[in-house]
Amino acid sequence: MKKRIFLGVMFCALSVTTQAQEFKDRLFYGGNFGLIIGQFTDIELSPHVGYYITNRWAAGIGFTYEYYNNKYHWQDLNPPHGFERYESHIFGGRLFTNYVLVNNVNDYIPLGLNFRIFAHAEYELMAYEKGFFDYDAQGRKFINSFLLGGGFRFPMGRRSSMNLTLLWKLNSNNMFNDIYGSGPVIRIGYNF
Repeated sequence: MKKRIFLGVMFCALSVTTQAQEFKDRLFYGGNFGLIIGQFTDIELSPHVGYYITNRWAAGIGFTYEYYNNKYHWQDLNPPHGFERYESHIFGGRLFTNYVLVNNVNDYIPLGLNFRIFAHAEYELMAYEKGFFDYDAQGRKFINSFLLGGGFRFPMGRRSSMNLTLLWKLNSNNMFNDIYGSGPVIRIGYNF
């Protein structure tokens, strides 16, 4: 009886250890880094963690921090109007999912181009200083964004890849009151 209990406990422990290792193997980490320096400075750090639900489908969460400094930021049409230096800290989080549509482009176009094509969707909630959009405003404003697009994933090892993603904001209603404006959001990032 003791042997059966011992074997049962050992089997359960081995099963839990195997499942924990499988969960760990499906986790991935990474992020984006953006840098613009000059009259307009924008430094972005966006780490994320995700989980491969299947070999092609992943989901995850991330955090974004941006330092923004514009030496010639347009303030307001009313006095005092014109350009003035503006500095801000922008931060928030996001939920994302992506799905690999083409696992290896070389299978379709045999030119030695080994990369993946994926579709990407995310929800982002960012906190901006109200003064970013309205010169006299005080405090912070939360702006939510629904972003949809896709990109290319260039494998760089067994678990690592470089990603180029193009996203469009679906819920933009005023390009002058929105950090993304009307163009695509371009991100270059890394997963490992």
